[in-house]
Amino acid sequence: MRFEVLGTVRAVDASGSVVPVGGRQHAVVLACLLAAEGGTVTDGTLREALWGRDASESKQVALRVLVHHLRRNLGIDSITRTTGGYRITMDGHQLDADEFVTLVDAAARDEARDRLTEAREGYRAALRLWRATDAYQGTADTDQVRGAADHLGEQRLTAYESCVDIELSLGLHRELCAELSAVASANTLRERLQAQLMLTLVRSDRRAEALTVYDRTRRILADELGADPGIRLQQLHTAILRGPAPAVTPSAAPVTVRPAQLPAPPSNFVGRHDELAALDAVDADPGTGRRLGGSVVVTGSGGMGKTALVTQWAHHHRQDFPDGQLYLDLDNDVPVSVTLARALVDLGIAPDEVPRPAESLAARLRSLLSSRTVLMVLDNVGSAQQARPFIPGSGSSLLVIISRNRLDGLVAREGTHPLVLAPLPVEPATHLLRAIAGMTGPATDDIRTLVELCHGMPLAIRIVGAHLRMGTNPEVLVGALHDERTRLARLTTTDGDVNVPAVIAVSYRRLAAPERRLLRRLGLLDAHTLPPGAAAALGGITSATVLAGLIGQLAAANLVTVDADDRISLHQLTHLFAREQGQRDDTDADRASAERQVLHWYAQAADAAQQRIRPTAGRAGGDTAPEPRPLLLPDLADTAAAVAWVDTEADTIIAMIARFGGTHPDLVWPLAANIRGWLQRRAPRDTWIAVTEQGIRAAALAGSSIGEARLYASLGVAHSLLLHRVEARAAYQRASALCHRNGDHAGMADVEASLGGMLVESGELDEALPPLLRARHSANLLNDPDLIFKVEHNLGLLHRRAGRQQEALESYTAALAAADRSSNRDWLSASVHTNLGRLHFLRDNVDLAGNHYDTAVRLARSTGDRMREAWALHGCSDVAAARRDIPAAVAALHEAVTILERLGDRRLDEMRARLSELLSDTSGPARQRS
Repeated sequence: MRFEVLGTVRAVDASGSVVPVGGRQHAVVLACLLAAEGGTVTDGTLREALWGRDASESKQVALRVLVHHLRRNLGIDSITRTTGGYRITMDGHQLDADEFVTLVDAAARDEARDRLTEAREGYRAALRLWRATDAYQGTADTDQVRGAADHLGEQRLTAYESCVDIELSLGLHRELCAELSAVASANTLRERLQAQLMLTLVRSDRRAEALTVYDRTRRILADELGADPGIRLQQLHTAILRGPAPAVTPSAAPVTVRPAQLPAPPSNFVGRHDELAALDAVDADPGTGRRLGGSVVVTGSGGMGKTALVTQWAHHHRQDFPDGQLYLDLDNDVPVSVTLARALVDLGIAPDEVPRPAESLAARLRSLLSSRTVLMVLDNVGSAQQARPFIPGSGSSLLVIISRNRLDGLVAREGTHPLVLAPLPVEPATHLLRAIAGMTGPATDDIRTLVELCHGMPLAIRIVGAHLRMGTNPEVLVGALHDERTRLARLTTTDGDVNVPAVIAVSYRRLAAPERRLLRRLGLLDAHTLPPGAAAALGGITSATVLAGLIGQLAAANLVTVDADDRISLHQLTHLFAREQGQRDDTDADRASAERQVLHWYAQAADAAQQRIRPTAGRAGGDTAPEPRPLLLPDLADTAAAVAWVDTEADTIIAMIARFGGTHPDLVWPLAANIRGWLQRRAPRDTWIAVTEQGIRAAALAGSSIGEARLYASLGVAHSLLLHRVEARAAYQRASALCHRNGDHAGMADVEASLGGMLVESGELDEALPPLLRARHSANLLNDPDLIFKVEHNLGLLHRRAGRQQEALESYTAALAAADRSSNRDWLSASVHTNLGRLHFLRDNVDLAGNHYDTAVRLARSTGDRMREAWALHGCSDVAAARRDIPAAVAALHEAVTILERLGDRRLDEMRARLSELLSDTSGPARQRS
């Protein structure tokens, strides 16, 4: 099979007959595969070529059908499936583009050996292969295909120009006139072609037409490029005016040019001292300070001040680059070959001396820089491929690349120095805002709030400063920016010329559809930082490899960052942009599905944590059938790991419970139930109460009486610990009624044990005994060690408060034995040891009390229970005071108070008073016996 791309894409069989490939979409797929030269073309690239940048993964099936039909139509099996895409194997097949290149190379060798007739025949044979002026005509729908088509088109014109030079030298000018006139008219910016046409015309006694060609070329160059014709074309024009036709076009003398193209330095530049120092250090000889050349890439998200930093530094170091400073902007996807040619011209190479083959441009630039000291600033670079041709090969020139993308490939392959810009710290950000706003005097609260709401983005700070300078009231601006719904809209100048959303949108639009979709999903939650599993759930991604690829693309575009623990973070303003974009581009059903997926992931992860923190609590999976195990659940090896995981995710989980309780109640109440263990050990009591009440409302909406019972029981404990007697009793009564309705005898006994414990703490000892005895009876019947522990523990407290120390010791001993049988042994034992410490302390056995308190502290810390740790530390303080070790007593009690100030506890005021007493009494106070 012969494939032809020098024109429309088509296939030709061995007999010379054209084989229909199918419709246009089949031709597009074939073009992409052929342009890849045997490499893999990803599914995403093919989908984008077929259906645009908004093509979703739902088109994957359609793509497979298209490839299947293409194989069948061509009757070949050379198109194969590879990881993530397709490739075509050319073994046994021919490609007309390869034949063209082979013929051109052979003709060039003949030309170099002065075998002009053979060279002309070779060039003409190569040019006859072209069926149109453009390769891949009608199917150049991807960057790769466009690049291949452009490269072949450049080779075609270069081969034609070489052929014309030979034919002119052979005296064939009259035969060339018509053909060359048409080609030159279609390529008016190619000065070599215009010079050849002028020479052809003047040799054919058409001198006036030759001069007309020059005038036309001069006008076009002036209108489109703002440039004059090159030296060679000017010299040919002069030669025609002066006399007979020249034999050849004159050569141009080199011109030395020292460009000074740096943009103006930014006004009110502040901070970035470390970054400026890093630029100073790039390729500097530490001994001599002489610049050794090389390249550095300055990267960061849009609006971080990359260009401002580089221009500030470049102006300060202009004298270090005596041969000039180039500023080249690759925005608007300017072809690299055009920018390379411009750089050569700016450095003094005549336009008609600029090499035509694209690969020769970079070599010529490296040669030019090898003997000069030039600073090149390459701005708005989109890829490593764009920047690579500009990297100096040797000498003392420096290339500074500015890009929104990380360009890791340059760092890996060329050793380019990376410099990543982070948000501005608060102090320089405040200084910048006040400078732009023209403010003097100390910063007000409103100014500090505005700085905070800009999240360290220099562009946002400058826009806010401009609003203030134009008279906007700071308080009004604070109100507008506080509202996340209007924050991005207000981070825009009044004329719309500079705005944060547009800057972020530039990076967003350059993403493929799957990356854009994932970014929008990451904006759904209120959290700016997520674990990878949550990101996968939001995006509906079921492959860790796919997730890593998508996140890698977002990170490469500096739209997310990935920390050492693989957590994914968005800048706050990028997060708002993603959320707003999702509101515009995604349906309500899409967003609801993503919300449920991430809630399911967190519910599963929190359940795994709960099994480590409170292994006897049971599973709060809701009343529906279990769903499949989500991707990338956390690996929680022990209790400490589980507690640490919830510590990290607590803000996100609590925010989801508050936000989604009304819309997805069936998933929210299990989430609230599954962080009960963490709430009890680590959270402020008002947080525990608020989260549990939200869970109760969700369980009621979901119609789950099991959920309501569990959460009311948790609410009762939370209120009990704060001695909210009325609220605790009401919660217990509701939990008991629900357990009775559900036939949950263990739950009823647990509630009775909790109620009895609360009544003991309230001093209502006689009222506490009946529910505790009923709970003891049920616990023994059920032989439930955790329930037995709870009952005996609370009975021990009742007996101690009643002065029955022996009975208290017996109950505590029974509780400790029950704890030893429990899978939650260490956490339960910490409570018993604290109470045994208090019991022995009251019996004047200080040493035994100290042993129990020390054990309680150790166990509480190992299980992450800050509340039990504080209570045990209080006991350690009493023991130290009894031993007259006042510093140790103060230290232990101070640590306990610090813990409880965050959590809230009824004993906090008592502990504060005791700490004041210890601090004021240097004589060693008597031990406290309350």
